[in-house]
Amino acid sequence: MSEATIQYANFDHRTIGTIRGIKTNDVVQFLGIKYASLRHWFDNPALCSYDGTGIVCDRLGQQTISLPEAVDHELDAIQKRIEKPEYPGISGTECLNLNVVVPAGARSSNGIPVLVYIHGGGFSVGANWWPQFDMKRIVQLSVHLGTPIIGFMTSEELRMAGYKPNRGLHDQIVALQWVQKYIAGFGGDPSQVTVAGESVGGPVRLMYTEKALASRIVVMGGSPPSVPPLTYEVTEIAYKSIIEAWSLDKLSTTERLESLENSSTWAQHSQIRGLPLLPVFDNDLVPYRESFELIASGDYTFKAKQFEGAMIVYSPLDASIFAFMGLFSHRKSVADEFATHLRTKFGKDNDTAEQLLKLYGISPDLENQDVLLRVLEFGSDIGNEAAARVLAKRLPGDVFLMQFSEPNPWDGPFKGRSTHILDVAFLFQNFNDHLNETQQASAVRFATDVITFACGKKPWEPLSTVQGTSILKDGRQQSVKGDRAFSERYRELVKIAALIDMDSLLNAWTSFVFAA
Repeated sequence: MSEATIQYANFDHRTIGTIRGIKTNDVVQFLGIKYASLRHWFDNPALCSYDGTGIVCDRLGQQTISLPEAVDHELDAIQKRIEKPEYPGISGTECLNLNVVVPAGARSSNGIPVLVYIHGGGFSVGANWWPQFDMKRIVQLSVHLGTPIIGFMTSEELRMAGYKPNRGLHDQIVALQWVQKYIAGFGGDPSQVTVAGESVGGPVRLMYTEKALASRIVVMGGSPPSVPPLTYEVTEIAYKSIIEAWSLDKLSTTERLESLENSSTWAQHSQIRGLPLLPVFDNDLVPYRESFELIASGDYTFKAKQFEGAMIVYSPLDASIFAFMGLFSHRKSVADEFATHLRTKFGKDNDTAEQLLKLYGISPDLENQDVLLRVLEFGSDIGNEAAARVLAKRLPGDVFLMQFSEPNPWDGPFKGRSTHILDVAFLFQNFNDHLNETQQASAVRFATDVITFACGKKPWEPLSTVQGTSILKDGRQQSVKGDRAFSERYRELVKIAALIDMDSLLNAWTSFVFAA
């Protein structure tokens, strides 16, 4: 959009003052609103305040220190590139920003339910300026978080200096505190906040805090226990690797922290890509090392107040994202290596490996791409569907379980399969011009269901009432009761798990996909 064609709009916020945004069709966008301040890139986030003189919000905010080309990589995972806005740049301190979209006629007295979106990206990439998250077609608010090293680097040295672990999760909390404090001035209702997230952006861990931050959550494409947190022992090793890579290991603590504050370029951060920088078990924001066994037990509880319910969404080939991440590119024979891995994992006297290989039809005479697809089916079944189902049974309130089965319509390695991130592409309506009428109907239906849920209504009967799953496919939603929603393959996987356990199967998957 050229400067000449931009239509600006002013909005009077009772606390912030006059805010300048951009009017597009029937909505007004307020872009790059700074919600938290940082003194340096690994600082604890501090909620922003305003002096009442107003702010200008007509430019997308800068992204955190992360791979600039990652936007294209995620579009490739969707298998369809769309037009991108101008790249807003990188910052280690000005990256905690959010975008707010409101109806053009909104007033501070409207009390509109609020939908907040938190991007995924494996805690390593992601930004709210990416075109797949453009909010013009579904009114909501999207948050930019600190990732990966900026949000999850921790060590005893840093904690002793006052820097909290899991700062990327603290970013989420501060962003939602901003919503509670300021969204009413945009016409939003802070008592009706739904937080949606994709993959590792899934907002389940917000349920572990007592703070009343959200009424409802929408979890898409990833939920505990699929990515368990790290231990402090692992993060200590990662921290040591960082300071050695940056030649800071010989400095005193004071000198090292001062040097770290100035290490804020992408060139520096790109040197330490691949290190384990994820949420860590801290007995605070992350009080559990989630597992199937733990989640199914009475020891797994939630502290969140005023929580009303959840929508859990999974796709039959959610694990496709691991192929796009290049985690299989070094494997010469996926079939041989996967078979060897399973046999080693389960032992020669256990027939679990042979049962799994037979169930997924994996044999060395198949082409590598065919085997990869079958391995990803296993990963999706255990890491996504099984995880979604066990979590859905434990969440309080009304829980709605959905299988997003719309096939990917675009050319690529997984055309015709229900892939990771495709649900987000359909939800935000930004790919509708590239969909046929049936696919557009699915996109509209999915968005309608999410909005219905965010408004506190039931998009279909909850799990507690019918013990069923909503399946969205070919423009239609079908509610299927009980295990009739299971594929025959998934039924057999459950039988295998009954003889060994779900956690062992999940570990077999994750230890293979993340093997060096």
